[in-house]
Amino acid sequence: MKKIIAVFLVVFACILTISGSLSFTALSFCEEEINSFVTENGNRTAGSDGEKQSANYIEERLTALNIAPLYESYQQSFEYNDLTSQNVLGLVDNGSTSYVVIGAHYDNIYKLDESVGANDNASGVVTSLNIASNFASKNLDYNIIFAYFGAEEVGLVGSEYFLNNLDENILNNIILYINLDSIGAGDYLYYYTYDAPTSYGNFIDNFASDYSITKLGSKRLFSNRTTQGINYNHIGLNSDNANFIRRGINSLTFFAGNLDVARLGFHETQDHNKIMHNTDSIETNVEVFGERFYINMATVNNFVTDLMLSESFASEMSVREINPTLLTDWFLKIIAIIFVALLALGTFLFFKFKGKKQNPNRQLKRSKISVKEQKEIAEK
Repeated sequence: MKKIIAVFLVVFACILTISGSLSFTALSFCEEEINSFVTENGNRTAGSDGEKQSANYIEERLTALNIAPLYESYQQSFEYNDLTSQNVLGLVDNGSTSYVVIGAHYDNIYKLDESVGANDNASGVVTSLNIASNFASKNLDYNIIFAYFGAEEVGLVGSEYFLNNLDENILNNIILYINLDSIGAGDYLYYYTYDAPTSYGNFIDNFASDYSITKLGSKRLFSNRTTQGINYNHIGLNSDNANFIRRGINSLTFFAGNLDVARLGFHETQDHNKIMHNTDSIETNVEVFGERFYINMATVNNFVTDLMLSESFASEMSVREINPTLLTDWFLKIIAIIFVALLALGTFLFFKFKGKKQNPNRQLKRSKISVKEQKEIAEK
C-alpha cells in the first residue's frame, strides 16, 4: 500500500511541474515508460543484443506515434571495434528547409544488474519520446529529427556517424541540436550552450529565467575524458553535443547532478554522495533523489516543449556564431608550432645581436687585419 501511495505522489508531482498545454496522459514517462524501457532492455552496452533490442523498442514507439523514419528504415547501422551498433532516427517533416535535432543516446554502462542505466540514459530517451509525442502532429516552421544514438559511452560514436553521413542540405540547416543526457539523478538541473556569447545562447538564457534550471558557464573547465576533436575540456562537453559544437552547430544540452560536490558532479547528490554509474537503477535513483528524479525529467520535457513553441524560436536559432575552426585540435597545434618557431627565432636573434653589441670593434679589427695582410701579399 505504501508503494502505491509513493508512486501516486511521484506522478502527481510530475503533473504539477508541467504546463497546462500538455495532457496528463502524456506524463506516463515519469513512471511507466522508464520502467518499461529499463525492464526490457537492462544491458544496453554498445554492440550488445540488448542495445539492438532497445533500438527495436524505440522504433516501435516512433512507429506508434506515426513519426516517419529519416531514411528508408528507422535504424542506421554502423561498425565499431568489430561490433555492430545502430542509431534510431525519426523525422517530423513540416516541409521546411530548417531542422531541429533532438538527441539522446540509449546505450549504457551496465554492471551486474545493479546499474541498468535508468538515469544514463533511459531518462533522456523516455523524455525525448514524450517530446516526440508532443510534436508528432504539430505544423511548425521547421522539421524535427528525433535521434537516438548508439555507442555513446564508448566515444560518441553514434552521433559522429550520424553527422558524417548526413545530407549536406540537412547538416547546413540545423538551427539547433538539443541533447538530453542523464537528466533525472541530481539535486540540480543544468543546461549548457557554448562558452562564448551568442545570440541563440542569449535567447535561451532569457527563456530559462522562468525555470529551475542552472546555466553551466565557462568556469567549469574540467572533464573526465578527452572531448571529440575540441581543443579544450569542459564538463558540458561530455556528451553527443560535442560533435555538433565541433561543426559550428548551435547546441543546447541538459544534465542533472550537483557540481558543488568534490567530484565531477554527474549523478551525484550532496547528502548521499553516491555515484549513480555504480548503481544506476530506478530503485536507487528513487531512494536517493525521491520525486526529484521524475520532476527533473518533467522539467526538461516542459522546458524543451515550451522553448520550441515560443514565437521567435526559429528566427533566433537560425544564426550560427560558433567558429568550428577555433575548436579543432589541429588549429591549436598550428598555434603551438608558430609559438615555438617565434620563440626559437627570437632566441637566435637575441644572442646574435647581443654578441655584436658586446664586441663592437671585433669586426673592425678583423677587417683591418685582413687589409694589412692583403697589402703584404700585394707587395710580394
